[in-house]
Amino acid sequence: MNYIGLLLAAGRGRRMGGNKQFHLVPTADGEKPLVAAAFDTIVSTCEAMFVVVGHRADEVVAALKNRKFQVVESDPDAPMINSIKTGLHAALEFSRTVTRSGGNVSILLQLGDHPTISQQTLMQIAAIASEHLGKAIMPTFNGNGGHPVLIPATIAEQILTADDAGGLRQFWLDHADLCMRIEVDDPSVIHDIDTL
Repeated sequence: MNYIGLLLAAGRGRRMGGNKQFHLVPTADGEKPLVAAAFDTIVSTCEAMFVVVGHRADEVVAALKNRKFQVVESDPDAPMINSIKTGLHAALEFSRTVTRSGGNVSILLQLGDHPTISQQTLMQIAAIASEHLGKAIMPTFNGNGGHPVLIPATIAEQILTADDAGGLRQFWLDHADLCMRIEVDDPSVIHDIDTL
């Protein structure tokens, strides 16, 4: 199975004064801007990476220096579902024209404010996905849903045509049969930079 990484980094980060994406966070490789740390958590498992930008887009791209990805632009003032749909559309178009996976593509949706996900968690998501083809895989910690979420192309297509009301959270509530929640021993799946 091939994965396309989708990093959401379009928001204004109002709770942190508008500069959340550039907040330096500690990593095993030293301090990095938050958006770079979030990117690096999933890139090793992905065939390609897409980054949805909006607010301070040029600076977000610059913070990801020396990394290979495609930029997708979105409205930073629109609801998050707008960025999700814009990114999913771009990733699906890429999968149709570039990848050689025969349609067996999933999109690994990561938030730009989740700077630490363990490789063990990613491996666990991949293992469960290989056993449950056609299901979205969502890690949970203490019963709370987290990220990254692995979304098969078939489900991504459904998200694109779904009502925007309530965002992606409402989509999962309305289509619980499409999502498999797996409990992981990794609190980072629910911790964004606003709660660390």
